[in-house]
Amino acid sequence: MAFKKIGRVICAVALSGMALAAPMLAACNTDHPEAKITVEFDGVSYVLEYKMYRNMYPQTVQHFIELADNGFYNDTIIHNYQSSSYMYGGGYGYSETDELSYMEAYAEGKEGLLDYLDSVSKEKEYATLADPAAGKITPSVYRDYQNGEYVNPLNTLIGEFSNNQHKIDNGALKGSYGALRMYYSAKSDAKNYVRLDKYGSADGVMGEYRYNSATSLFSIQMSSSTSSDSNYCIFATLKSNDTLNSLRDALSKTVSTTETSLYVDNYDEFLAANSNEATYRVPNKAIIVRSVEITKY
Repeated sequence: MAFKKIGRVICAVALSGMALAAPMLAACNTDHPEAKITVEFDGVSYVLEYKMYRNMYPQTVQHFIELADNGFYNDTIIHNYQSSSYMYGGGYGYSETDELSYMEAYAEGKEGLLDYLDSVSKEKEYATLADPAAGKITPSVYRDYQNGEYVNPLNTLIGEFSNNQHKIDNGALKGSYGALRMYYSAKSDAKNYVRLDKYGSADGVMGEYRYNSATSLFSIQMSSSTSSDSNYCIFATLKSNDTLNSLRDALSKTVSTTETSLYVDNYDEFLAANSNEATYRVPNKAIIVRSVEITKY
């Protein structure tokens, strides 16, 4: 089924009847909300300004806005830096007192970095924030659909990309330099199916959990490749490349990485703790996401 553009009226109707905070209601204002991501590296701040595409990826944009409005992304790190492809963030915290700890962990190599990342993981914080009972993050993925109702909401995000039944008739975003992409870790078990509360689609649609398992992770694209477009939702583009160019130049002069592996998705409702492993290229100097601010709703 081709995804239809959702206007403001439809958005308002879809959200009516739900207990929503003011920022959530404001999220229906425009097709193209805007965000400002402030990245700090080596004492210098770089402000990346983004245009988001709610008209094509409404639930991903809403999820990102809700996380930003709850301050979730503030003072986090780029935990996986791949200079020719992506910078990954949104999963690990940072504070002013962490600089020495970060440097010491890096000096200790893989084991030191593993211990450090485990200690600053935001997985538990996300699980608490996104718990449907908290009412702060809008559910879009459910275990079941029974008697015309969605049952047992999960704290993950629906995947708005082509391999997950999300089709855009015209103008779908493609991989591009600086693009924002909602990321999810590969899942070892792809046999689980869930129900999707998808805007503009029939109720109770089934989907593979692996494609609907994003939480808070995002990536900033450092190339123009389109190789991952069908498997991940690209939902925002840079308004100008200049600042990212400056950041990239600064990183290229001083950043090296150490590859380390650790268990992720330890609060995933379908996976056992310490069962899903990811490998990161951790930068030798902290690349800090100081803030993510929604500047236009």
